[in-house]
Amino acid sequence: YKAIRETFTTQVLLKPDENAIDVKYIDGPFKYLSNIWRFDPADGGCEVHFFIDYEFKSRILGALMGTMFDRAFRMFSEAFEKRADVIYGGKQA
Repeated sequence: YKAIRETFTTQVLLKPDENAIDVKYIDGPFKYLSNIWRFDPADGGCEVHFFIDYEFKSRILGALMGTMFDRAFRMFSEAFEKRADVIYGGKQA
């Protein structure tokens, strides 16, 4: 996959009144990209909801990159959770 290099542009919209972050797809290799963060109050903190849906313009690129892209977003969410644990402390069992 090192031979394939793609970039994309998004606009990140912070919506503090809605406890949300919406990511608007601008340009790149996708037919569409929808990315939404929601932060709901929970006991002693908040619950984070992360939604992403996308489709590549090219079926070939989708076949090559789809699995890797899914894996990258799983790693991204795990890194987010680990960082939140460092900053705010992990769940107490």
